[in-house]
Amino acid sequence: MKLSRRGFLSGGATLAGLATAKMAFAQAVQKLGPPSENWRFDGGYWARVRSQFMTPEGFGYLNTGTLAPTPKPVFDAMVEYWRLMAVNPHENSNVLQGRQEAIRVKAAQFVGASPDEIALTRNTTEGLVTVIKGLELKQGDQILHSFHEHSSNVQPWRLQAKRYGFELKEVPFPTPPKSPDEILNQFNDAITGRTRVITVSHCTTVTGCLLPVRELTKLARSKGILCLVDGAHTLGMIQYDLHELDVDTYASPAHKWLAAPAGSGLLYVRAGLIDRIWPNIVTQSWYQDKGARKYDRLSRRPWPQVAVLEDAMDYQLGVGRARIEDRARGLATHLRSRAADIPGVILYTSNDPRLAGAMTTLGIKGLSGQVIHNYLRERYDVFVSPRSRGPVYPADPAGMDGVRVSTHYYNSFEQVDRVLQGLKELAPGKA
Repeated sequence: MKLSRRGFLSGGATLAGLATAKMAFAQAVQKLGPPSENWRFDGGYWARVRSQFMTPEGFGYLNTGTLAPTPKPVFDAMVEYWRLMAVNPHENSNVLQGRQEAIRVKAAQFVGASPDEIALTRNTTEGLVTVIKGLELKQGDQILHSFHEHSSNVQPWRLQAKRYGFELKEVPFPTPPKSPDEILNQFNDAITGRTRVITVSHCTTVTGCLLPVRELTKLARSKGILCLVDGAHTLGMIQYDLHELDVDTYASPAHKWLAAPAGSGLLYVRAGLIDRIWPNIVTQSWYQDKGARKYDRLSRRPWPQVAVLEDAMDYQLGVGRARIEDRARGLATHLRSRAADIPGVILYTSNDPRLAGAMTTLGIKGLSGQVIHNYLRERYDVFVSPRSRGPVYPADPAGMDGVRVSTHYYNSFEQVDRVLQGLKELAPGKA
């Protein structure tokens, strides 16, 4: 094969640009330095981590459950990828696209799967819809889902049910539940001879409740039922192994707890199920793609957004995934433990680590979630997510109305204490 001097120099520049981006990223992560042995309370270490996020000084961003800020090393890497696209779009696009399989391998290791079971999607919704539309269900079949599912795991099912005549059944459980068994028993009692699918969030968007996914999968498997999981709030929040969970499918985004820019995500499909789920979008040679790759063949993609998924995972690995989970959970436990002592505060999230991760939903008697949100934002410069009654985030049968507080590793105890101070001031008779 003959190569022109121009082509060789162009390709060399591409690889050099990619190498430069990776080198700058590695150096930025190294600047964090090692935490002390007492890292759980090492304020200096966590301050260094926080300094690599670009949120304004003093601003307490506590809404990772919707969209996370991006650490600067990850942001800078993506900017370099887009620069490479701007200067030589065709060849540089090919180079970034060529990273796809290496990213798939790293993602599989990250979540405890094999590369053939991983599709590189754009977000959770795309992963969920791929599975929902790809399954062949018929009139009379029944699908069970929890009463706290996100619209992305309800509305596509409703569309398919209307089209094909199968039944959706909502399964409630206490808010908060007293134990994982309360949830498991509710699903067990709801199963009928027509049930074909159980679909749940690993961590619910409404209250941050962790569901006993491994036990639900075991229950489903014993009755020949599929267990499909919305993992929107777990990738980057808690550690898990999909093969150990034994789920059938698992869809996640990278823009929440993994803190990547929006535009990338993961879909896991268990190897034994791949032949039963049809792809929704196909292009050239789709029928030759092996494994879950057939679900991410979208033709021209913004490859910098796919490439930066690798950097987002590498950043978490650099900080330490166990360390991140411990920090995020520790902040949430601090919030829930102290909020429980404030008169008038209602906790919709359990403080049992089996039932909660790093999201907490709470309210105050007599106040709407929007009022609480506004007060905390305007008086204490902290941003939390209102969870008031409405069509997008419906209240549960107990009348849930409040705010959802997401605590991640770049947050601080001081920011959480500002929330607690605001709640004390808003408590009945205090505001």
